[in-house]
Amino acid sequence: MALTLALLGLVVTLAGLVVYFSTLAKHQVPARPVGLIGALLIGIALPAAALWMEVTVGIAVPAVLSIITGVVFLWILSLRKTPLGDIRVKVGDTVLPFNSQTDANQPFDETAFTGKRTLLKFHRGAWCLYCSAELKQFEEMAPELQQFKINVVALSGDTVENCKMHKVRDNLTHTLLSDPNLKVVKQYGLEHQKALGGNSKYSFTLFGIPFPMMMKFKSMSIPTTLLIDETGVIRWIDQSADYRLRANEQMIMAAVKQVFGDK
Repeated sequence: MALTLALLGLVVTLAGLVVYFSTLAKHQVPARPVGLIGALLIGIALPAAALWMEVTVGIAVPAVLSIITGVVFLWILSLRKTPLGDIRVKVGDTVLPFNSQTDANQPFDETAFTGKRTLLKFHRGAWCLYCSAELKQFEEMAPELQQFKINVVALSGDTVENCKMHKVRDNLTHTLLSDPNLKVVKQYGLEHQKALGGNSKYSFTLFGIPFPMMMKFKSMSIPTTLLIDETGVIRWIDQSADYRLRANEQMIMAAVKQVFGDK
């Protein structure tokens, strides 16, 4: 009975994670991850009961694995809120001057926006599964965005090398910008201090989803999207109060059509 409870708890935990992560590919991450939280709680309770009933190696291994996995993911979910309110630009402002490097190690500054329509994305890094899914969504939206002559540019704290890796790994055509010291991020007031994050250099991909192998508290970008017109004026801003949640295709295209008309 104890072994059954321990194994059942592990199965429920893993099933909950699989179902939750499958929503990334569909760009349908739930605002309230009730199902995942419920699965993780069950995955903690059943193995705990199993250990209370009997402790053997065969029971302890799946039980402890399920409990640790559940506790870790519940803890990570508890840190999902981002601190908004310090952004230094607003709709109608001209983009701030800045300097960065592209994934091709070429200089990039605010003058690159002149004469072009741009969707500028500040994201957390190649290690972030939610950012990866969002940039893939932009890639899927390329035909629609191209109808409005909109280029996608994405900036993070990744190094140039990690930007190159990200571009190849996810088959992206966007321009990826490197801001390793977060100078641009801080200039725009988009820094999330002491957030739990990974290192893009040390991550692995499972079923198309990146996972960091090591995590620590550090500063990074608050996920933020700016829609910029040909004159360098910011016409739309979207920020994530929960780093898991990003604007979907319908929201983005509604903003594009509102700013630039039907075409």
